[in-house]
Amino acid sequence: MSRKKTLKKSRQHRAKLAQEYLQKILEEPQKNSEDFLKTASKQLWNISTRHRIGLPETFKNRFCRKCKNLLYPGLNSRVRIRSKVRYLTCNECGMTKRTNFRS
Repeated sequence: MSRKKTLKKSRQHRAKLAQEYLQKILEEPQKNSEDFLKTASKQLWNISTRHRIGLPETFKNRFCRKCKNLLYPGLNSRVRIRSKVRYLTCNECGMTKRTNFRS
């Protein structure tokens, strides 16, 4: 294996470890301050996109695509359901995500 491949694999391994660490922090929002959660969510987004390892499945649909915050319903976002469509609105930037419940 060439030196370039080994460096890339070790870099991706360190990125996955950092991603797991940030994921543990973001799973319990009550223990941390709001500013710390914002920073951790932005770092998780940056690590996932920079190293092309993808976001964890549990957080994939909970990110605001505009301000890169992780949305917690009732804490920093608003949830409304109208005619089988869920509207998740970010309180920071006002971006709305729509999810269809129809089969």
